[in-house]
Amino acid sequence: MPEPIIKVRGLHKYFGPLHVIKGVDLDVMPGEVVVVIGPSGGGKSTFLRCLNFLEEPSAGTIEVDKLVIDAEEPLGRQRKHIRGLRQKAGMVFQQFNLFPHMTALENIIEAPVTVKGLSKGEATAKAEELLEWVGLSDKRDEYPSRLSGGQQQRTAIARALCMEPTIMLFDEPTSALDPELIAEVVEVMERLANEGMTMVVVTHELHFARDVSDRVILMADGVWAEIAPPAELFTNPKEERTRQFLAHIL
Repeated sequence: MPEPIIKVRGLHKYFGPLHVIKGVDLDVMPGEVVVVIGPSGGGKSTFLRCLNFLEEPSAGTIEVDKLVIDAEEPLGRQRKHIRGLRQKAGMVFQQFNLFPHMTALENIIEAPVTVKGLSKGEATAKAEELLEWVGLSDKRDEYPSRLSGGQQQRTAIARALCMEPTIMLFDEPTSALDPELIAEVVEVMERLANEGMTMVVVTHELHFARDVSDRVILMADGVWAEIAPPAELFTNPKEERTRQFLAHIL
């Protein structure tokens, strides 16, 4: 039996007196796609941001690909571990966060060159492969202002993949896109899932959750309200909280 590639234990997050995440646990297996859905303000994005320490957990431990970080450990040791963790965990955000003064290609090679120490030639060869993979070979020299939202988000996915992460985290990756551009980003995510990438995805795209995920988590009020395979959660939810949420959006 393989070991989980992500292990979360007793994760809490406070913003001042506000208790946003209330002691959640999660195991994610290699190659598994886990989608987190739920009402706004339920803690979904905060949970995802805690996974790679963009938000600092208040308590608990997070393990990614055998690298363990404890929220209680001294900051100096934590910083070293966080750097390693971020190389293992690629992240794609709601806003594309591309550098406006860099071309698509330059955006993709920046981190491999500065963080991993790849030569510009090596990074460029890899970036060109990834641009082809996301269907943007012809946009390599364009600046973000000349790209559609969908093209910017596909560039952002290629940028994350260029670091060769072992897991990918997606924080509402289609919510800033016009409806006609959503499909092109979802298609890239589906291909990534089919190629065996471990993914944790916070999204409102229920068809992605239904068709692509192995498990769906409904998160509400800082806890897991229900975790189940999509066929079960969408057609026969066990919890009243899940039924209420799905009644609102389906």
